[in-house]
Amino acid sequence: MSNSLATYTRAVLQGLVVTGLVAVLGLWARRLNLQPGSIPIYDAAGRAYWLAGLGLALLAGVVAQVLDREASFALATAEAREIRYEPVSELPTGWIFPAAATFAAVTLLAIYHRPSALTGILAGLFLVLSAGIAARHYLFVPDEALRQRARGVYTILIHVVAFVSLAMVYLNKVRSLFSATTVLLLGLALLLQLTEGEDVLFGRRLVYALAGGILLGEVTWVLNYWRATGWTGGATLLIFFYLAAGLIAAQVRRGIEARDVAEYAGISALAFGIVIYSMLR
Repeated sequence: MSNSLATYTRAVLQGLVVTGLVAVLGLWARRLNLQPGSIPIYDAAGRAYWLAGLGLALLAGVVAQVLDREASFALATAEAREIRYEPVSELPTGWIFPAAATFAAVTLLAIYHRPSALTGILAGLFLVLSAGIAARHYLFVPDEALRQRARGVYTILIHVVAFVSLAMVYLNKVRSLFSATTVLLLGLALLLQLTEGEDVLFGRRLVYALAGGILLGEVTWVLNYWRATGWTGGATLLIFFYLAAGLIAAQVRRGIEARDVAEYAGISALAFGIVIYSMLR
C-alpha cells in the first residue's frame, strides 16, 4: 500500500513539475508565433524554442529515470510473476515515456499556442504523464489481473503519445532525412515501452522495436509525397504503429499466429480505408 502511495505521489509531482515548465515554454511559443514548415534546430527560425523544448523533454526523462524505483520492485516481484528470463531491462527505460510525452506536448505547443489550446495541452500532458508513470509501476506487480489492466492503460497512453508526436512531425512537412529519422527513433522508443515488464530478453524487445521503427520511418518517407494534413498523416502513421505494436505484443507473449496477422492487418486495413475515404469525400 505504501509502495503504491509513493508511486502515485511521485507520478503526480513529476506531472506537476514538468507541466509547469512546459507552460512557460508554451507562453514563449505564443510570443514567438511559431509556424509549421521549418526544420527544428536546423533552421534559425524558432531554434531557441526547439533547443529549450528538446532540453526539457530530456530533463523530464532524466528526472524520471533518477526517481525510478521500478527496477528494484521488478526484482522483488520476479519470482511471484514467474519470470524466466530478465526481470529488469539491461538498459534503463524509465525515462522513455516521460520524455516522449513531453516531446509530444512541445511539438503541439509549437503549432497550437492560443490560450484555450495551451490550457488543454497542459491538462492533457499532466494526465498522460502522471497516469503513464503510475501505470508502468503496475506492470511489475504479482497480481496478473491488475498487471493486465495496467498494461491496457499503458498501451492506450503510448498510442496517444505516438499519435500526437507522429502527427506533429508529419505536419511540418520537412525532408525525409529529418522527418523519417525522427519517426524511426520515436517508433523505436515507444514500441520498446510497449513490451515493458514482459517476460522476454531485452535484446529481442529491442530488435522487434527497431523493426517497427524502421517500418514507420519507411512509411513516413512515402507519406512525404502525399498531400495530406498533419492529423491525417498522423492517423496513417498511427495505423502502422498499431499494426507493429499488435504483432510485436503477440510475438512476445506467445508467438505470432495466423489469427493475429488477420486481426491486426484487417483492423489496420479497415482504418486505412476510412482515412482514405475521409480524404476523398
